[in-house]
Amino acid sequence: MPMVSKLGLVALLLLCTEPRRLAAQSNNNYPDRRALILNTCPNIELSNFSYSNQYDYSARSERFHQNLTWKNLGTQPIVAFEVVVLKYDAFNTRLIGSRWAVTGKNSADWRPLQPGATDQDGTISYGDEEVYTAVAYVRSARLGDGTVWRADQADVVRRLRALNTGIPDFGNTLPDSLPITRRTP
Repeated sequence: MPMVSKLGLVALLLLCTEPRRLAAQSNNNYPDRRALILNTCPNIELSNFSYSNQYDYSARSERFHQNLTWKNLGTQPIVAFEVVVLKYDAFNTRLIGSRWAVTGKNSADWRPLQPGATDQDGTISYGDEEVYTAVAYVRSARLGDGTVWRADQADVVRRLRALNTGIPDFGNTLPDSLPITRRTP
């Protein structure tokens, strides 16, 4: 076999095995992690919530991924809604929670989510997170007629307790603010 062909074969083998080696580096997830849902909004049903740290080849680092599916249960289109994800570590201590606004069907399609329609989306953070339990719920929703529905935070706490997670103190059930960074001139 000519030397060029041998080098090409070796390069091909390395290219094929490198993703497996890199994928093995993304085992930074609790195997029994819990992704829970509180369906608080009468117009939106959340389902298929998942999260994990995954290796991002373009960033060459771990990133925290969240994925979620939703369905419009109401009789009006949904213009936008806010998903809050409360996060807790392996010791049931509250971590920084997150939120994202779903603008219409999903982040790539801002047309309203029609009654009975289902869609899905997700987020990717800039780094990994040590999350053991995560709870997703809808905090607010804007309907087609302009009505804005908001979750009752006392109801959110009652529903959290009913999940029997073993978390003694859920802490603040609102999303955390992002730290303000000052730009230097």
